[in-house]
Amino acid sequence: MKKILALILALCMAASLCACGGSGSRKDIDPEALAQALLDSGAFTDLLSRPADGVAARLYGYAEEDVASAILYTGTGATAEEILILKAHDAAGADAVKTLCETRVSNQKLAFQNYAPDEVTKLDSAIIAVSGSTVIFVVPADAAAAQAVVDSYT
Repeated sequence: MKKILALILALCMAASLCACGGSGSRKDIDPEALAQALLDSGAFTDLLSRPADGVAARLYGYAEEDVASAILYTGTGATAEEILILKAHDAAGADAVKTLCETRVSNQKLAFQNYAPDEVTKLDSAIIAVSGSTVIFVVPADAAAAQAVVDSYT
């Protein structure tokens, strides 16, 4: 009887451990691949390019040592379109960067409201997603196309 009870308990413990790491776990996002997929999606009307190193930290207001890596694509300046895919060191860092992305949206709305008011609509549809320690920020012309790409990676 004791052996059967011990076996049942062992099986229950094994089943509970398997439930924690199953198919519902977060994918490891490849930032380069995601950025390229977004660029290839047709979701942008502007020509996006990668600025020099350090520009992302200045635009978003984070310290470079606080992030593991960041990929930024910005438009020509005539549009608000951009992509930021940032890997923080941990989930708390990702949450902090998410807040910085929300601030970026607010700042960009103020900048574009008189200059190019149509861009504010794009900013209203900005995508800000966090998956583990990765932050994905996208301001596309076609939000549905960009969201489909983001969903396939998260």
